[in-house]
Amino acid sequence: MVQRRCLVVKVITINVDKGGVGKTTLAFNGAYYLKTQGYRVLLIDLDPSTNLTFRFEEAIDVDVEHTVEAFFQGKVAPKPLQVDEQIDLIAGHAGLPLLQREIEQGMQRRYLLAWYYQNLQELEEKYDYILIDTHNDHSVITNNALVIADKVLAIANVDADAMGKLALEEAHIEYLKKMEMDFATGKSFVNAQVVKVGNKVKKGSEARADDRNFALAFEQLMAKDSSFLGYFYESGQMAKAKTENKTIFHLEDDPRYQQRCHKINYEQTKQLFEKIFA
Repeated sequence: MVQRRCLVVKVITINVDKGGVGKTTLAFNGAYYLKTQGYRVLLIDLDPSTNLTFRFEEAIDVDVEHTVEAFFQGKVAPKPLQVDEQIDLIAGHAGLPLLQREIEQGMQRRYLLAWYYQNLQELEEKYDYILIDTHNDHSVITNNALVIADKVLAIANVDADAMGKLALEEAHIEYLKKMEMDFATGKSFVNAQVVKVGNKVKKGSEARADDRNFALAFEQLMAKDSSFLGYFYESGQMAKAKTENKTIFHLEDDPRYQQRCHKINYEQTKQLFEKIFA
């Protein structure tokens, strides 16, 4: 596979103040989509659940120097682990919440920002994309990831408060733009564009009224607002991939998933990821 090179590394932070929407699943699948396109990816697991880290056996129980805890100790930068060809990972750490008060009161509150700018040349030489999985909150740790993002991917599932949570994410980014300022230049450190996708939308005979109404509402918003990119269907391929600790792209040549409906779902998934990473 020919490796592509982005002129500038792109940082995508996946966040919304709501659990269970599929942040980790989209981070994991998104990394492998980018790999299929020839890009080099750094994954950063900032969710204390460390679910993204547990997708990679070689990243479990590694030394602190390979985890996100190193960001906030302020001593040495974390060392990424190679977890697959073209994919590296800075592993998660379950103890991050215990560090939060110390981070809020100390110099580490902007450490991820400092790490990014201090290592930007090396990051651009090694990676095309950095994908950051976060906890479903707006803590100081999560804000670190939002501040360095080029894009914030906000995800809504089929739920009553889903659209409100997308609006909250957008409002929070606007708040950070005012709060995280470079006082030397008067400019904000925050330049992130919020893009929104739906997830886990059922279709066909499995679709409920809620799914149909969600899809209709999302399509209406897409027609008016370019930040609404589309939605991922809940599919047998994605569910099976998660059960087998794989991505949907690992199953693309699997003989179990070669029917026309499966191939349509692969193409729709790729098209939406292409929009996200454009």
